[in-house]
Amino acid sequence: MNDLDPRSTAGSTARTHPASPVAPSAAPSGASAPGLAEQAASFTVGVEREPIRLDAYWPYQVTVLADRIARLTSAIVKREAGLNLSQWRVLAAIAEVPGRTAVDVVTVTPMDKGIVSRATKALLEAGLVIRRASQADGRVSHLYLTGKGKDVYANLREAVEAVPLAANRMMDGAEQAAFCALVRQLANSMPDEG
Repeated sequence: MNDLDPRSTAGSTARTHPASPVAPSAAPSGASAPGLAEQAASFTVGVEREPIRLDAYWPYQVTVLADRIARLTSAIVKREAGLNLSQWRVLAAIAEVPGRTAVDVVTVTPMDKGIVSRATKALLEAGLVIRRASQADGRVSHLYLTGKGKDVYANLREAVEAVPLAANRMMDGAEQAAFCALVRQLANSMPDEG
């Protein structure tokens, strides 16, 4: 369950308010600091609150938008090239900056390193990607699209770029750039983990 799920705070037990006089050292040995959900719950102990109105809760709406984009993109790359969404993301990351390492791909996508590893292996086996050892450090490999990979990427790019067309008609170029910048700022302001 993630921090966008309104159920993440449901059923929380009463906790001490962070600003209360109880010292942090009073916590049992080995206890971890409270997460964001616990901190939020501590502010509302004993207070009856209205449920989250999802149509006005921007984290939920962003999740809905991202899910729709992911499902549309997934259907396109599966239909056009037989790839799954994680394979497409790896392919796109390598096409954007040839020579990226698997660690680089994990950072920019962002996907779990296990998912990136499996997607990369599938792309290597399909002949869409090649791996070259770094000349500076033999333990590091750089990833590049093959000729076949470049052709697949070029075909998919055109189809994938059609995904946001309906939404793009609602914004001109400047508004799209401003929206993208705002989303990036919001993402950078959020902690990686609760």
